[in-house]
Amino acid sequence: MKMGRVTAASLVFVAAVPAVTWAQGGRRTPVVQVVERVRPSVVNLTARQVVAAPRRSPFDDFFGDLFPELRPPEGRTYSSQSLGTGVVISADGLIVTNEHVIEGAAEVKVRFADGREADAEVIGSDTDADLAVLRIPNRGLGYLRPAEQDDLMIGETVIAIGNPLGLESTVTVGVLSARDRTVRSPSTRRVYTDFLQTDASINPGNSGGALVDLDARLIGINTAIVGDAQGIGFAIPARRVRRVVNDLMRYGQVQPAWLGLFVRNRGEGRRGEARTAPGVEVADVFPRSPAAAAGLAEGAVLLEGNGRPIGSRDDFATLVAQLAPGDRLMLSVAGADGNHEYALRATRPPERIGEAILERSVGLRLEERGRRLVVSKVEPSSAAAEAGLEAGDAVLQVNGERITTLAEVNRVLGRDHTRSSLLLVVQRGRFAYQLPFSLGR
Repeated sequence: MKMGRVTAASLVFVAAVPAVTWAQGGRRTPVVQVVERVRPSVVNLTARQVVAAPRRSPFDDFFGDLFPELRPPEGRTYSSQSLGTGVVISADGLIVTNEHVIEGAAEVKVRFADGREADAEVIGSDTDADLAVLRIPNRGLGYLRPAEQDDLMIGETVIAIGNPLGLESTVTVGVLSARDRTVRSPSTRRVYTDFLQTDASINPGNSGGALVDLDARLIGINTAIVGDAQGIGFAIPARRVRRVVNDLMRYGQVQPAWLGLFVRNRGEGRRGEARTAPGVEVADVFPRSPAAAAGLAEGAVLLEGNGRPIGSRDDFATLVAQLAPGDRLMLSVAGADGNHEYALRATRPPERIGEAILERSVGLRLEERGRRLVVSKVEPSSAAAEAGLEAGDAVLQVNGERITTLAEVNRVLGRDHTRSSLLLVVQRGRFAYQLPFSLGR
């Protein structure tokens, strides 16, 4: 009897061993393994800003004493800190994050998951892409290169790692909900056309963090949330991250691609044509541009670009945003006898592209007078003439940016030439007016 009890107990003990081993193996899911690999490359960023307190204005004499506790001491400076996330992307200590995380920073400190800290140098940034590149000393760091292949699948598992609300190395899991999503920034009103969308939780502080797949590839940089929504987050895709980083390292700024092609949604400005018709219509082709060299002309209907459908202006803007100067673009164009293929090679925008766009699309010429831009000529029967512009009017802003030189006009419109319209702020006398104009004739 005693021998039987011992044997039974022994059998129970032996049978329990495999169960424990199986449980441990089952708990180390693919998600756990990916997090173990990539978490050391995701860092916490603290950006310190030094801001000068404004001096008292005449309005303070009337209203300033209502809330004296909220008014900073005159002439002094104070510092504020913004918390965000970054990702180490190279062996020599390059870190990518969102531009808004480090905007205006006097210094940026990097903190690793193991507690190590380092001071970072800002190498370059681009407001339009909302990306910035930092560098820290090389200390044998682990890193994540942005994914080379653009083969993401809707519904596949993705993992977001960041520092939401200051909670370091937070991991959330979801699926890839959409690609090439168009999003309008609630703060800048700028339209972004190629975001990845995910339901992995992304909160303030996640900005600049990593979005990875189950192959531990860095597929995106988390950048935005929809404040009133749940389960909707956005990330800048790796293909754009690679391009922006390369341009910032080589040129110090992002190089926009130029095709010389302006499009409109089918049915815009035309009666009797269904707005649901496939493709977009060419509204204008600039002379001596890649589009003109390929033989494209006004009225052509674009159906696909590099094998991807073009159903709207946003689709076309997304396509151009993904191109760099020198990249090849294959366009499928509708024809009476079937679709035709056109090959284009993107270039850099012409040196005076902004001036050319204003003259061709708006009918407006500007000249510098001191520190102001003044209308020097308005073409008869042009959009500018219809809007009532006259020689001598001062142009203060283009697309929300204050401009005082022709070089600034060329920079802004070289960047924004894929938009459907531009917005000018024009001053006449004591009054300023906002005037929108369509791009493309």
